[in-house]
Amino acid sequence: MRKNILFAGIIFICSYGLSAQNVINTDRPDQSDGTHIVEKNLIQLETGLQYSKFDEVTTGFDNVTLIRFGVTRHFEVRLLNQYSLANDSSKTSGFRPPTISFKNQLCVQKGLLPKITLVSYFRLPITISPAFKGDHLGYTFTFAGRHDLTPKMKIYSNLGINRDQESTDISYLATLEVNYNVTDRFSSFVEYFGNYAPQTSSSNGMDFGFIYAFKNNFAVDLAVGSPTMSLASNRFISFGISARLPR
Repeated sequence: MRKNILFAGIIFICSYGLSAQNVINTDRPDQSDGTHIVEKNLIQLETGLQYSKFDEVTTGFDNVTLIRFGVTRHFEVRLLNQYSLANDSSKTSGFRPPTISFKNQLCVQKGLLPKITLVSYFRLPITISPAFKGDHLGYTFTFAGRHDLTPKMKIYSNLGINRDQESTDISYLATLEVNYNVTDRFSSFVEYFGNYAPQTSSSNGMDFGFIYAFKNNFAVDLAVGSPTMSLASNRFISFGISARLPR
């Protein structure tokens, strides 16, 4: 027990869907928000690295860290931090404005009605790095759904609205994911995700990946995909770890 506490503590300082009881349930590496709420009074850390190739000359690197805290059985608060680096003819890097997030379970699955959770993000108008200014309040409100088809297979879906922090433009998001529990500790998924904005062309992407829990409170994940459904010209790969501090 002491070794587990020390290990999780080191991860915390340094900084999906699995169905078995007490096995960690994460909101990464897919694009969909899940419906799971972190257990009351527990802290869960989810962090990962993503490499993106946007075209022949532009690449990107992101480190996203999400800290989740269970307030009640149906409500959690979250803090999201993101460091980004973009390489083209020049190099742009820095921390994006901090994001405060909340997650509230609205209902459980009843027949054809899926389990539904409201997930909200507020990107604060705070500039940490000049490359990523926080002139306006950005937000995202998402209804996240989960439907258990069998004990091993689940359907996740998201519908949401987003306000861009820089332009203040409004866009709409949607995801649809099939998640399969190969074992109690190993979960795989394939996912569609899209973004629809009146001001710009719509984007449609796909990704696939897996989550493996080495222990009930520690998991690793991997995802590969493309925001334009073209792995040859526009693609990303991400790797992450998640740890829940034991009781």
